[in-house]
Order: sequence, then C-alpha cells, then structure tokens
Amino acid sequence: MPLSMMKSGIRAAMLLSVCIAGRTAWSEEVQLTVQDVPQPLAAAVKQLETREGWGITYEEPPDRPAPKGSITLTYAVTDATRTDAKLQEEVLTRLLAQQAGKEAPRFRLVQAGGLWHVTPEQGSPLETPLTLPRQERSLGEILRLLCAEVSKQSRTQVELGSTAGLPLESRVTLEAVTREPARAVLARLLNTPPRRAAWTLKTQGPERKFILSPHRIFRLTGGTPTTAGSAPGPAPSK
Repeated sequence: MPLSMMKSGIRAAMLLSVCIAGRTAWSEEVQLTVQDVPQPLAAAVKQLETREGWGITYEEPPDRPAPKGSITLTYAVTDATRTDAKLQEEVLTRLLAQQAGKEAPRFRLVQAGGLWHVTPEQGSPLETPLTLPRQERSLGEILRLLCAEVSKQSRTQVELGSTAGLPLESRVTLEAVTREPARAVLARLLNTPPRRAAWTLKTQGPERKFILSPHRIFRLTGGTPTTAGSAPGPAPSK
C-alpha cells in the first residue's frame, strides 16, 4: 500500500475516534420552566418525567393545594447520566428547594419501589401502614382495594381516578404485606416489569377527597412517546 494512502487512512481513523469521543462527551443543558401555573411543582415534576423518563410520583398536601407560581431550573444531562440515580436525586432536590421560603406547602423527596416520590412533609394518606393477605386479582381490582383500605385506615377518602395506559384487566399478584406504607405497596405493584408506572395524588371537590391517578411512564423523544428506561437505583435514606 502506498505511504500516502496509509497516512490518509490513519488520519481518517484518528478523525473518527475524535468524533466518537465527542459524541460520548456530549452534554445538553436543559432549562425547565413553568410559568404562573397552579401547583407549579406538580407541573415541573411532569415535565421532568416526560422529558427524561424518570419515574416520579406527586402527592398533594391534604390541607390545601400549592398556590399558583413559576419555577425555572437548569441542569446538564447526557445519555449516560440520564439514568444515574445521583443526578436524578440532585435535580429533584434542587427542584424542591425552590419551594423554600414561599407561601406554599413543604415537600420532601423519598425513594421507594424504584420510583422517586415528591410528597408533603406530613399528612399524605399514602403514609398509612397496610396489612393485607396475598391475593391474585385484576390490576383494577387491586388498585381499588388499596384505595378502599387506605380510606378505611387513614379515615381520609381516596378514590381511583384515571389510569392512563394501564391494562386494568390484566391479572396481577399482590404479595402479603404487614404494616407496610401504602406508598411502598403501590410502588411495587405499579413498577414491577412489565409495568412501568407512577401516579399523582390530588384533592378534589369541597370535601377535599383524594384522587389517585396512576399512569404509564413515557419519555417523549422527538415528539414520539417511548417506554421509559431503567428505574433509579438505591438512594440515600431520607
């Protein structure tokens, strides 16, 4: 092979290596913004879920919903760090910190069942401990059973609302639980393969009853919904 052709091949290989390395190091700076909307934290959580495919639940405080407001958050993400639990925790912690000092309910971040939970510091009915025997039923039946049991034990009305993308007729098994928080039971039920789902828990009506609305988790890529990727790994205890 002529020396000139060999040198051209080496230069091309080096250029390809540089391009591949550049693609690996690619990072996107994201600016998440919600402007003057009711419950801005809930809106920001939904944006994060659909943009990054993160499994995040949102539970409204029992006394009153968060007032109208705005949130702006900037963070950097790569394809590699998108599934990193440390990045997810950092972004969500910064998001919650924006609520500090405002006339709004206080929230905390917890992790259970492979999901992140944005929950009020106190008063969520999903803190209620449940004790239930093992049973096999349809997903819809078990979700209604959990709502009824939480209502009974917490003396707070909880009803099943919309269930976007979930096959309620599919048969599932709920393993026996003893004094386990309803949130953890629900997370395990909804976030076990092949299901990948989160929920919102919001109050409704003058009686302030809670509506539980589970939904499949999608990451919107290029305007096309795709099933979300891996769940977050273990997070430090809160």
